[in-house]
Amino acid sequence: MWWFANPPRRRPVEPEEFTPAGWRAELLELFAGDAAPAAALIRASAEIVGPWNTWDLPRVPVWRDDRTILIGDAAHAVSPSSGQGASMAIEDAVTLGRCLRARSDVAAALADYEQLRRDRVEKVVAYGRRSGSTKTAGRVGALVRDALMPPALRLLHRKGDPAAWILDHRIG
Repeated sequence: MWWFANPPRRRPVEPEEFTPAGWRAELLELFAGDAAPAAALIRASAEIVGPWNTWDLPRVPVWRDDRTILIGDAAHAVSPSSGQGASMAIEDAVTLGRCLRARSDVAAALADYEQLRRDRVEKVVAYGRRSGSTKTAGRVGALVRDALMPPALRLLHRKGDPAAWILDHRIG
């Protein structure tokens, strides 16, 4: 099993701010009252990874020129909250390969690729940003969120999975 925790902070983590033992203690304190088995996982782990800072990459207005293109996190770093980083990079690679196979003109193939990918990518990035911002609710906000989340999810799922657009995507 592999796990990580990237709790929100008011200020960035400074280099050398935490030793592995200090980070373990910080996580145990953060998850002390949590109903999930997070504290048990932390205690049982031989090695604790982190902490690290996570930054949102602003929209990249230019992905390409006539001979080169950015793909994956270079073009659209996706928040870890979306759980889509590797998926988006794989979608990029497959789409780019198809575009290059379909056209002998590289510049046109790269333009096709960007046209096919940009809308979806920007939607996923926005989703990740929104999802990540729910982590900063504070204690009272977290209590309200945790109380309202189960009935809200049941209500949202009554007509199907509202996240299907992100999880069930098929490359056309």
